[in-house]
Amino acid sequence: MSIVVGIAPGQDNRAAVELGIVLARSYGHRLVAAAIDSAAFPMSPVHFESEYQKKLRSVAEVALDDVRAILPDDIESECVIHGARSSRRGLLEMCQKENAYRLVVGPAADGKPGRIALGSVSTGLLHSASLPVALAPVGYRAAPGARLRRITAAYSGSSTSADLILGAAMVSAESGVPFRIASFAPRSRVVSAAGVGLDVESGVIDEWAKVIRRDTDEILCSIDQLQIKPGETDVAIGTGPDWASALTAVEWEDPEAMMLGSSGLGALKRVSLGSHAMRILQHSPVPIVVVPRRAKSDYTASAV
Repeated sequence: MSIVVGIAPGQDNRAAVELGIVLARSYGHRLVAAAIDSAAFPMSPVHFESEYQKKLRSVAEVALDDVRAILPDDIESECVIHGARSSRRGLLEMCQKENAYRLVVGPAADGKPGRIALGSVSTGLLHSASLPVALAPVGYRAAPGARLRRITAAYSGSSTSADLILGAAMVSAESGVPFRIASFAPRSRVVSAAGVGLDVESGVIDEWAKVIRRDTDEILCSIDQLQIKPGETDVAIGTGPDWASALTAVEWEDPEAMMLGSSGLGALKRVSLGSHAMRILQHSPVPIVVVPRRAKSDYTASAV
């Protein structure tokens, strides 16, 4: 299996490559850096089209040269140029060809430092991918030789996110990376859902935390039934005046990745983010791995 990293010719790909290296090293897979030659064929003379293609391929080759300069010697890697009608289609084709375990993409150029920023390609992938898509924050860097120190599975209370936790537990068990469950929400969201006044806010937050811990305890009991088990599992709950505060209310390791389940409203086996997941993605201080709905069946098949 492989970690496929999408390389955007003419852009800064360092964040995606750094994340891809950490994942490849942590999971023991080879890394494939793929630059997609996705030129739209213009209605123009054949000679012009040929020169146009040569120019774009040259830009892709320069991008891969930059990638080769930062790839470490301790992981197996390959840099390729793949022709396709679009970047999104080309990356999905490469994932199928390389039997990809993860697809890694970088942030949009106009994103805020330290935050994930979706561009047109990554947004399209989140709606069409049938494998987990890892999103690197703007400016992401990892120390030489770094491996994931923890995997966090985000729990929203839905059946979809409960399935995700079982999947994340399997990833943890297979890779030896520590694992935890985390749930996040702004205080205003919790209080509003409870339909009470601000004078009892503290009690509502405490009650919400108890519900989350009760639910996660039940999920952990399900994990205990698996033949392959992760190590000791922690549960973290983050609240604050807004989403950013809720995400930073818990401690994060470096490097760490958070697994985020897709919406139950999405097409079967495809990735589609709901509003809760999107808020987490927008404010996450660590890379996000968005997982399609089939996570449970895929990740737990070997343990059933």
